[in-house]
Amino acid sequence: MSAFANVSLMDGVPVAHSFSPSGIDQNGVARLYEATLTGSLDSRNAISLGVQLPKNGSQVARVTAKVVIPVMDNVTLLTKVGEIIGTATFVLPKTATAAQRADILAYLSSFLASVPVVAAVQDLESIY
Repeated sequence: MSAFANVSLMDGVPVAHSFSPSGIDQNGVARLYEATLTGSLDSRNAISLGVQLPKNGSQVARVTAKVVIPVMDNVTLLTKVGEIIGTATFVLPKTATAAQRADILAYLSSFLASVPVVAAVQDLESIY
């Protein structure tokens, strides 16, 4: 089990950003926020991680990781006008081995860094 502690993530520049723990909700989802320079709570980048173990006869565990970047008004920088959201959900059968779970994480990490995905997200280009 990982400790509920600061997490450092790189942005696209790359610059490291530190996310501090905020709390764990009743569903076991841990939320962490980046400190903001504007003073507006709406402008904080956020990450969350939840693990749902199999229950009630379920044969799968679910792990959900999420990153949320607020889009702020260009004039005031204090009004949130939208959010950019990236979510990864892993559905892990109870019978999956540690090696298989490591593989899905490695495949998804590589896929997200691949040329087609980068072009789709950064430039809104589809595959042809």
